[in-house]
Amino acid sequence: MATGGARPGSLTPRRRRRRTSAIAGDDAGEEVEQPRQEGDRISLLPDEVIHHILSFLPTADVFRTRGLSSGWRVLHDAVPTLAFSLPGGGGGGAGRRGPAEAAEQFCAFVDAVLRLSRCTHLARFHLDLPYFTPELESKFESWLSSATACHVKDLRVELPRTEFLYAVPRLVRDCTSLVELRLCGGRMGLKLPGRAPNWASLRVLSMAYLRLTDDEMGLVFVGSPALESLELRCCGGVARIKVLSRRMRELVIDGWKHWSPGDPRLEVSAPHLQTLRLRGSFPRMSLTVAEASSVAEAELNFSMTIGDRFDNYKWPRNLARGILQKLCNATEFVVGCWFLQVLSLLENGDLPPLLPNCKSLILNTRCQSWECHGILNMIEISPQVEKLVIKMIQPFWKRLEFDKDCKALAISTHRYSGPLKRKNKLKCLDQHLRRVNIVRFDPRDPRSSSFLGLVEFILEEARVLDKMLINTCKVKADGSNSVETPNARKLLELSQSILHHRRASKNARVVLYFD
Repeated sequence: MATGGARPGSLTPRRRRRRTSAIAGDDAGEEVEQPRQEGDRISLLPDEVIHHILSFLPTADVFRTRGLSSGWRVLHDAVPTLAFSLPGGGGGGAGRRGPAEAAEQFCAFVDAVLRLSRCTHLARFHLDLPYFTPELESKFESWLSSATACHVKDLRVELPRTEFLYAVPRLVRDCTSLVELRLCGGRMGLKLPGRAPNWASLRVLSMAYLRLTDDEMGLVFVGSPALESLELRCCGGVARIKVLSRRMRELVIDGWKHWSPGDPRLEVSAPHLQTLRLRGSFPRMSLTVAEASSVAEAELNFSMTIGDRFDNYKWPRNLARGILQKLCNATEFVVGCWFLQVLSLLENGDLPPLLPNCKSLILNTRCQSWECHGILNMIEISPQVEKLVIKMIQPFWKRLEFDKDCKALAISTHRYSGPLKRKNKLKCLDQHLRRVNIVRFDPRDPRSSSFLGLVEFILEEARVLDKMLINTCKVKADGSNSVETPNARKLLELSQSILHHRRASKNARVVLYFD
């Protein structure tokens, strides 16, 4: 008997019948063949969907799809997103090839892609050059010319950070199609020749490691009437940032460099701004907020070099108080360790309500004893807060600017020793605080006693508290979360201590969970 579908006496397998199905409504009742679609299903998608999928891949990988078929070759040549990144650094970081050879091959690849591209409207063009060679310098402007000729919307250029300044090409300054522009690198400066750029459609502008002037910043605002978000990361040279546009929503200053002669200073004036974020590291400088009456969300997560301490920290206290007074209308605040340490130097009990409209507080802290006092001072000046989030900064052994001095002050005056207490009732805890979230607490942390003291103080004083969530985790040496569960014994001790503590609110629920 023949098996396996072969005819008797034959080694050739019987040809399988194709699958068919009857089509409803077919008067003849004939079976119409339905071909099976297997293998390449992505080619059946619309070109716009395929372009969107390819936009998530590196351009080098997208370029390889040309070898799949003639149809894919056409698809590749019309991809509206291009991103080129020169691998490695200038000192042997390019693998076995030297920097000159790697740059030569990179230039050939970029030229080939731009030559084959048939896209007339680029959605995104990114260029990352960690070092420069003569060939790269000769090609740089021509590549940007190709992007602007294709009416690019999102342009990002990253250049090496060196002393030499490279002016932003005129064709970029006059590119009216730009919606997002990101310029990064110490080799780049705006160098506007006395006239404003023509960025009529620009909404997002990010500049990093650029040397700027007050006049250039003024021209940027004049030439960008639609600008909504400005980020300055590790820039310098500007003494005043004045934003008068009603379209401007967000200003981010992430770190600051002191390149100009004289004492560094920066004044921010933005009467219509909605979000102000001050992050990163600043030199010791005069940092003031002159006008920010419309700011609803503020982030003060920066640190500043202290230098000499002859004035008993009078200037950082005045700096903190001055900034908070100008942000009195904000409803959401994010505050970092350095700012909390400065606030811990203020005497409690007679602090004015500097933030009368604040409803939500996010505090980034390592929960040292002096930072706990800073947290309570922050709560005292924010009497209307309803939600408090305490984010534990890891690793806990990372030192900050004030650590030595606060520790010395604690030893000499016993200012931060003993249980937390206040001269007066905190209005926030007595009438408004309803929810507390504590994020990333490691029970192994030697700060457990300070942390417990803060939690117990809140439970004792918060009369309308509804819920307190405590997220426990095990933190690695580098500060990242471990997948391992925290020490069970320490976690049990922590939970018993908190869950059995006296609570001012009968409705308060305390939940400890591992994430």
